[in-house]
Amino acid sequence: MTAPHAHNDIEINFCAAPLTYDAAGGVYEAPADIPVAFWGSRPHQLVEISAEEPHNFVTVPLAQFMSWGVPAGVKKMLLQGLILVGPRDVSWADLPFAFDRWTRDLSDRRDPAVRAVELEVEALILRMTLGEWASATSEHPRPSLDLRRAADMATYLTENMARPVRVTDVADVVHLHPNRAAAIFRHVFGVGIVRYLSQLRVAEAQRLLLTTDLSSEAVGSRAGFGSASSFHQVFLAECGSSPLRWRQEHRGSTERARVPSQ
Repeated sequence: MTAPHAHNDIEINFCAAPLTYDAAGGVYEAPADIPVAFWGSRPHQLVEISAEEPHNFVTVPLAQFMSWGVPAGVKKMLLQGLILVGPRDVSWADLPFAFDRWTRDLSDRRDPAVRAVELEVEALILRMTLGEWASATSEHPRPSLDLRRAADMATYLTENMARPVRVTDVADVVHLHPNRAAAIFRHVFGVGIVRYLSQLRVAEAQRLLLTTDLSSEAVGSRAGFGSASSFHQVFLAECGSSPLRWRQEHRGSTERARVPSQ
């Protein structure tokens, strides 16, 4: 990487040789043959990599990651900037083959295969939670106050998305004027607080649509939308289809959702 970059995804890396990152002013050396995961919103740059060993990586949109069944404590620590390192007493020799398979399946865009990739990546993260936590270190760390503030606001949003949330509530978390808080959040994530919150709620709605037979209205309510109309409007804008049509399409043509009448 010629320059630091940031993205709103959980990134998982794996290489048979060590990888060295410059991450938000600190340096971290990822161990060889062990997967590591971190939240990509903090500026990071891969500065040392083997020319002989392939570098495998996969990114998961944060909204989708937050909808997965990963322990809340793990989600919080990733959002706080810590690096999740897989257990060292496990053989990860087959992992490069999994990355190759995921690449093919995602390129083909076949629904069953894409869903299998999602489940396998979620399972990988769950296995990694049996490992340890690390952080980038530096003798002369650069200031990253705005990054920490943005992370705190994102954590608050993910923990409170099911209830009414105002921009002033989010700003209070970092003790800033709402305009200042909103500006910092947009600078770090590239989207505003309201849009980010909507994306989190849509991701939760998608999870409920796939894993339950709740009505569309009940799904919207549980995901934090204030009304059925606002849920339908936001979901349509983000996903390109209505909630019920999205459910049918993603459950497959042979498995139709059984939607209660009330």
